[in-house]
Amino acid sequence: MKILGIDPGTRNLGYAVLEKDVNKITLIEAGLVKMKAENVQFQMTQMSEAIDQIFSAHKIDEVAIESMFYAYNPQSVLKLAQFRGALALKILQIFGNFAEYTPLQVKKSVTGKAKAAKEQVAFMVKRILGINKEIKPLDITDAIAIALTHANVMRLAPK
Repeated sequence: MKILGIDPGTRNLGYAVLEKDVNKITLIEAGLVKMKAENVQFQMTQMSEAIDQIFSAHKIDEVAIESMFYAYNPQSVLKLAQFRGALALKILQIFGNFAEYTPLQVKKSVTGKAKAAKEQVAFMVKRILGINKEIKPLDITDAIAIALTHANVMRLAPK
């Protein structure tokens, strides 16, 4: 089973594809879609093309994205909400459904602490997957953590 995890952002969109077998989770691909600092409509187009490429490259079985967080700048929240809505629609058009997890749920799932720092999440992602090299930027480890969270939820779900 392949799980796509997405950390949405209007400048940097992290993504990760994990393969989950009965006893093992393997990182297949992870990366960053860097959007140009244009208007949000242009960024939505860039994101849409990137999502098409990810789905074309992999047979995805499950999709998980991080839900909105609260920010202090209303303009940033509005822009991210528009972008995230376009991302949700794109995933629904291609795949049909997705799971959502709050940042606190993801942090708790991966580190055991809901208020863990991003660096702690990155450390645990590497440890869980047995990765020795540095993964930068943190948007990528966040996407991996989202996919891991979904894998954990699926493991615990009744059959």
